[in-house]
Amino acid sequence: MAQCVAIQPDQTLKAVTGVCDFVMVTQAEFQQLQQQNLVNVLNELFAFDLATFGLINTAALVAFVTAHGIGRVVRTMGKT
Repeated sequence: MAQCVAIQPDQTLKAVTGVCDFVMVTQAEFQQLQQQNLVNVLNELFAFDLATFGLINTAALVAFVTAHGIGRVVRTMGKT
């Protein structure tokens, strides 16, 4: 069970109630927090984001159409 602690002037820990700066957890709680944090980080990094996909897809489409148009103009100018 997690416990709020405070550091005393003689560098010892004292259990406190209310708002605290430090929390002491058991080894099992710490390992569970680490695993949950890893899962959260992986979800944030690799989750499919529709807005980002739409932006990249639109940029690629605009670049393709622009380059295709420029290629047609250059080809037409080369024939004359």
